[in-house]
Amino acid sequence: MIDVANMSNKTMIREQYKNTDHLKLRKSLHEKYSVNRTGFQRWMFDQYPFRAGRKILELGSGRGELWNNYFEIDTFQNLKMDIILSDFSDGMIEHLHRNFSDRGISVRKIDITDIPFGENAFDLIIANSMLYHVKDIDLALSEVRRVLKKDGLFFCSTFGTNGMMRYLYRALDELGIPYDHESNISFTLQNGMQLLEKQFNRVERRDYEDALEITDVEDYLEYIYSMASMQGLDRGKYDILLKYFNSRKINGCLHVPKEYGMFVAGW
Repeated sequence: MIDVANMSNKTMIREQYKNTDHLKLRKSLHEKYSVNRTGFQRWMFDQYPFRAGRKILELGSGRGELWNNYFEIDTFQNLKMDIILSDFSDGMIEHLHRNFSDRGISVRKIDITDIPFGENAFDLIIANSMLYHVKDIDLALSEVRRVLKKDGLFFCSTFGTNGMMRYLYRALDELGIPYDHESNISFTLQNGMQLLEKQFNRVERRDYEDALEITDVEDYLEYIYSMASMQGLDRGKYDILLKYFNSRKINGCLHVPKEYGMFVAGW
């Protein structure tokens, strides 16, 4: 049985993110087949209100690819911002040190449920595509609020339940492949507003319009098998899934809906 609860299982997450392989595989699918060519990371980056002297903390930085945009824009180099990238995976921390420590960006190992800074420490806090991995989401968000300045902003991106996952679950239902229907994903576009409003007075949702048009279904299957929530999926089902998704191509493409976006929260 596929266990969606794995998305907030720390042991499973550490295994998933012990190195950058799974992240690279999933990113490559979006880069290759996304209809919106802006790219989700570039879209997110363009939302952030960078200002000179600001203190910035990113939680769950992963490979830190978001920040490649920072070094492409010359004017940012003169802002002299204090930027900290962080993750709770040793593999990701090693990758971040290797790629950013000599570029004026700090790297720290941090668990979002126990952020090692005092109150009102940061102007801007970022948590992209990681809150749904957090088991105690209320504790995590209370920690974010604690270290966020009174006039600071918290940007957190996530996916919605009407996008890629629902499309996949419907396919598994049709094929009779069991998975854990009862497990709840802790943070989505559907429940994020309610969760954030427990800690923050102002919360705004911003949506990123996109979809996948996939020509090679094998790329999509490798993406599926790389996901933490799909660790119970039998490799023996591969050919069944391949046939199923190929049969649903229209004009040579498998259309997979996406629902991604972010919340912007403040005191």
